[in-house]
Amino acid sequence: MINVGCIIPYIEIEFRDAPKKRIKRNLSLNCDENANETRCCRYPLTVDFEKFGWDWIIAPKRYEASYCAGECMISFLPKYEHTHVMQLSTSAIPCCSPKKMSSIKLLYFDMSFNVIYSTIPNMVVEKCSCS
Repeated sequence: MINVGCIIPYIEIEFRDAPKKRIKRNLSLNCDENANETRCCRYPLTVDFEKFGWDWIIAPKRYEASYCAGECMISFLPKYEHTHVMQLSTSAIPCCSPKKMSSIKLLYFDMSFNVIYSTIPNMVVEKCSCS
């Protein structure tokens, strides 16, 4: 017979490692000017506003914009299935173009010489893709 007064309640806790989250593959290539890469790739490009003669821009005087260049062969999986279907059914050829863009913050003078601080969208190429 069990003595009910001697039973002490307890809680059992089991710790497990959290399941590993899948990491999305980054198929976007980053290259430099000396790369021997022929596939669609993002290359560095410095935009210098002073070289354009744009003295109305206060800051930044220059920024890294990047650009996309390279071949988009059928063996490389395009971003959209539509691109693949179009390539097979017409003479349309997919091209290496920006997949993801970001903005820059710009300080400049407007036409009335007021100082403006503004966010300019789609000024920096973050990723390139065939589309």
